[in-house]
Amino acid sequence: MGAEPSKEGSTIVEVNPRPYQNETKSSAPVKLSKCQPLLPHSAVHDSLPSDHTQLRHLKTRPIAELFNLYEEHLRHTAVMVTEEQNRLTRNIKEHDTAVAQILAVSQKKQHVYSVWGGGIQTSIREISTNVSEIQRTLDSLVPAVNELNALLPVNERLQNFSSSGCV
Repeated sequence: MGAEPSKEGSTIVEVNPRPYQNETKSSAPVKLSKCQPLLPHSAVHDSLPSDHTQLRHLKTRPIAELFNLYEEHLRHTAVMVTEEQNRLTRNIKEHDTAVAQILAVSQKKQHVYSVWGGGIQTSIREISTNVSEIQRTLDSLVPAVNELNALLPVNERLQNFSSSGCV
C-alpha cells in the first residue's frame, strides 16, 4: 500500500491494484485484512478542508477495487451465514421430528400402561372382595367349629380356633 503526497503537502492513502485477484473466495477475510483504510476516520475530519478539494485527488480505480473487494467479502459472508442458518434450520426440524416421535411413542406407552393398570386395579378389587368374603365366611364358621369341638369327648378335642390369626 502506498501513499501519494498531495499538492498541499498532506498524505492521501492510495490503494494499489489487487495482486490476489485469482485467489478463492474463502480467503476474502485475509484479503481485507491486507487492505489499509482509504482514509482513517480521525484523519478525515482533521485533514480535509471544508471545500473537500483533496477528495478530487483520490484515484477512482483503486477505490472501486477496494469497494468491489468489500462487496465480494460481504457476499461471501452472506452466503456463509445463509448456509449456516439453513443447516441450523434443518437440525431444528430433525430434532423437532425426533421429539415428536418420542412423544408419540410415550403417549402410546402411557395409554397401554393406563389400560394395563386399570386391568390390574380391577383384578385387585376383585381379589379384595373375595378375601373379604372369605374373612366373613371364616368369622361365621369359627364359632360353629368351636361349638362342635366342645361336643367332642375331652381326649378327642382340638385346640380352639380363632379367626383373628387368619387373613
